[in-house]
Amino acid sequence: MESEGNLPSLGCQVDIKLELPRGKFEYTASEIWFECAVFDEFINQLNLLKSGTQTKAEFYDIDREIVLIFTNEQIELAVHRIHSEIGSGYLEFKRDFVADILHQHIEHLCSFAKWW
Repeated sequence: MESEGNLPSLGCQVDIKLELPRGKFEYTASEIWFECAVFDEFINQLNLLKSGTQTKAEFYDIDREIVLIFTNEQIELAVHRIHSEIGSGYLEFKRDFVADILHQHIEHLCSFAKWW
């Protein structure tokens, strides 16, 4: 994780691993930057979603290449601009809302050691 040069932001590697009925999907991207304020707001939105006072929580990087959205109906992960030597692509994964996944995300993100 990096923090220099893009303050107040966090630079990190993102690993996405999805278990699918007929296989797996894995994607790794380096030097993805997230604004600290967006991180804090996402945690706030998740807690409001959990309490039922909000219907949507959205987390995204500075370039909006990776977007994670929770609503009270579904969970959506979108990856834009997947580049390789042979072309580029777009991934969108959706699943029905599951409260346990929401609780896991809140617990995991709240355990993050913030420096800001």
